[in-house]
Amino acid sequence: MKNLENILASLLIIGACGIFASCSKTQEGPIYNSNGDDGKEIHFIQSSIGKEFPSDMTQGTIDVQIARPGNRGTYSVRLLNRGDDSGLFSVPDVVTIPDGEYSVSVPVEVDLSKLIMGSDISTTLYIRERDAYLGDNSAYVSQYTDKIDVSASFEIIWEPYYRTDASGEQVRQTATFHYNGFYTGRTSGLEVDKAAGADIYRINDWASGVGFKFILREDNTCVVPAQSIGYFNSNYNEYVQVSDMAVYQGDERMYASYPCTYDGKGTFSFYLIYYVSEGYFAKGEERLVFESDADRTPLMAIDFDGIETTETGFKAPRLSFYVNEYVKSYKATVVSGDITSDPAALAGVRSKLIAGEAPGPYPVLTLYADHSELWSVPGGNFTAVALAYDEEGTPCDLYHRRFTCDPSGIYVPEAVAFDFYREDSSPAYSPYTSLLWHIQTANVSAMKYLCVRTDIYEYLVNANRDMSLADFVSKNGNSVSDEILASANEDGFTTAFTNLVEGLEYTLAVVMYNEFGDAAVEERKAFTLGRSIDDFDKTRTMDDFLGAFRATAITRVTGAASTAVFTDNYRIDIYRQNGSQVIINGMSDMRDFTPELTGYYDEDMHAVIVGTQACGKYRDNYAFLGMSDGFSTYWGGCEFAIGYIGDTLYWLSAPGSSGNVYQYQFLLFSSDQPTSNSYLRESVGAKSWSNVSMIPFALAPSSCSGGSCAVRTLSLSGISFESHLCD
Repeated sequence: MKNLENILASLLIIGACGIFASCSKTQEGPIYNSNGDDGKEIHFIQSSIGKEFPSDMTQGTIDVQIARPGNRGTYSVRLLNRGDDSGLFSVPDVVTIPDGEYSVSVPVEVDLSKLIMGSDISTTLYIRERDAYLGDNSAYVSQYTDKIDVSASFEIIWEPYYRTDASGEQVRQTATFHYNGFYTGRTSGLEVDKAAGADIYRINDWASGVGFKFILREDNTCVVPAQSIGYFNSNYNEYVQVSDMAVYQGDERMYASYPCTYDGKGTFSFYLIYYVSEGYFAKGEERLVFESDADRTPLMAIDFDGIETTETGFKAPRLSFYVNEYVKSYKATVVSGDITSDPAALAGVRSKLIAGEAPGPYPVLTLYADHSELWSVPGGNFTAVALAYDEEGTPCDLYHRRFTCDPSGIYVPEAVAFDFYREDSSPAYSPYTSLLWHIQTANVSAMKYLCVRTDIYEYLVNANRDMSLADFVSKNGNSVSDEILASANEDGFTTAFTNLVEGLEYTLAVVMYNEFGDAAVEERKAFTLGRSIDDFDKTRTMDDFLGAFRATAITRVTGAASTAVFTDNYRIDIYRQNGSQVIINGMSDMRDFTPELTGYYDEDMHAVIVGTQACGKYRDNYAFLGMSDGFSTYWGGCEFAIGYIGDTLYWLSAPGSSGNVYQYQFLLFSSDQPTSNSYLRESVGAKSWSNVSMIPFALAPSSCSGGSCAVRTLSLSGISFESHLCD
């Protein structure tokens, strides 16, 4: 049964074939229509073509056809070869249709030496230049560029994959896929095919009607070659692709960080990425499990359904026991204390139940089906236990569930007072970058907290919706020290989160535990104060923006597990280049990287505008000024507006930017053209700057002090977010 949901069809961060009967097969795209608009042009007769080659070949040829409406005179076109694998395809630079011919065949030579069985290589050919005149019987040629997608792969003969069941019969292997990237949920009962003579597998009807191919290697590692998921994204006019991270990056070393493995027992773990040419949608670990014979193991579950009041006014806990069809009977009772983490105590309880003895002062019930009832126990910490018996009457596993019997509510962990707020009048904390937290608790033995931007918090909670909120905060939160906890349980304590971003909403989530481990969660939201470009001083002229300035920014240096955050001061110089154009020096704050950046003065906004741009080479890579809104990183389409509010210049997101940017860094790429494929996911010095402001040196004080604050890094599917720690 399918339980599958597409969750990232429009958020960019980012066909099955039958058995092949011949040695090679050409898959052709739509054929040119002589009655259509392209009938007036010179053109490829197909929009795409793919060819399969025998697996022992290292070189191959794919013939593509170029045609024209008429046949008078010779006619030449120049071709352009562009694509991720363009270096593996050799194409003539100039192709000529002879006089008297309507078309010509163009041989495309393919280097198959780097092709992996089960994957394909591809490129796109463009007609980039053409003769201006087709001939006396030809139509006028417009300026659009015709193109064809060309791909090559090794032939695979798929065969149904069988396994031997418990009775010794051969049955079709099926599988369950657990989705956690572009799709969520799971699909069971998927039929499995295997390539003849190779450890290459295909999961049929994996998603959107297509199969999912992967290669199993001798060391039980796997390769997931690039392949279409069958979903056409109209926003990018192409099919979404999936592969493992090493294939996506073209670097085998990526398997060390993003492994794809087989456990030898039927479970495959793949770290996958879903992408189009412009970037990726999602990445993360997904699982494939080969299904086996039905498991006849007796299974049980115990639920604590809370405290109920009987007709006589007596309050007692309700316990419910659930069994599967292979449980013939079970013995259920309650013991004092929490023994769920004590193997010796659990073994002792099991032994007494088998011997027909009660392991505690409470009765032992022998039951044969699902059962629910109230138990008469006093207030305190308890463990419900149940011993299952199979169809032969053999004792099996002991099941257990801890619960707190608290009819009077004396053990409930709670926040007696909880406030998360901005203090506009305090001289100690800036309302633009600080929020305060006050809490007073009762019955709390342990506490964790998580302070994150609200939009990021909601994204993380939604992405972890299979967890309870208490478990999510506990897993990702920061522990409160014993000293702070003692203060919170008495008169309460107050602290501050500093170095936040101006004008953004933050969520503070706190999970509190009592002495028995029961959890309660509290959430509060608060805004930092923000500035607007409407506040810019409209009396300022371009001359006010020229000269030397002392810049102040929150600087972040990102490591593997955490981010060092501190307030930094550095010098920025702005001088006129010509007219309204300016040059900006000093934004990098680094001795080994001092790019000259360009900007311009906007007379209507009374501000200097600086946008994303190339910044030359840094060591062996190419640097680009990038900007971020905390969710996405941009290397195009974003600008800062630098304007005066009082005697200080503030860097704010300019109107029309792709995101509400507040942070900049110098991104590194492997090529001089920034793309998602060439982006190295690194920045110069691993640094970024946010909350930037400047004061002319003539007004700047001779010295200043900056505070620092630790920041914890949260990670989800390879995306990192900041969790702020209390000061």
